[in-house]
Amino acid sequence: VIKDGRLVGDFEEMYRDFEDPWEQSKSDQNATDKVIGLELLEKNGHERAFEYGCGLGQYTDHLYRRLGAAAGVDISRTAISKAQQLHPAPSFYVGDILGPEPIAEFKPDVLVFCQVTWYVLDKLAAFKGLVPQLGARSFLHLLEIYPPGRQSYGRDYFVDLHGILDYWSDVIDFQEWGEVCRKEDSGGARTFFYGKIR
Repeated sequence: VIKDGRLVGDFEEMYRDFEDPWEQSKSDQNATDKVIGLELLEKNGHERAFEYGCGLGQYTDHLYRRLGAAAGVDISRTAISKAQQLHPAPSFYVGDILGPEPIAEFKPDVLVFCQVTWYVLDKLAAFKGLVPQLGARSFLHLLEIYPPGRQSYGRDYFVDLHGILDYWSDVIDFQEWGEVCRKEDSGGARTFFYGKIR
């Protein structure tokens, strides 16, 4: 979906044409950063998580099973239809990250960005401006970063965990953050932060 430093492709078409385009249900479902995210939310007493860019809903379902209530939103109607079939317990919505309706209906206590940030950079500043108005008290952000020197997309936003934290620092009071590095990431890392919304 990211090619030659540009975001290309059609999410709706991708979810129609591929059974598991992000390998959410296979290799990625037990990624260490995602497990850390679940632990952080449970430890901090969260009960209602709302995931943006939920895709086929695997992580939303993990959030539901851990916390007792979770919802996900995705721009792809096909992805949401499949998510509802695969995971009937959480709530799912078709929508954009800037749409207030699902949040107003679900009333989450924590917002979750799980590996979605690179795909919404064109709306990220607007979303960040909305975060303090959305009614949730906390924010969990998980994002895989590229090996040094390999990133061609989003460099004007951030290239490492320090840059990610700096970007969000005006709206988030960080509580915990870090990186998970794996041999197969070839120098890249899976970053995470959890914080209170200012």
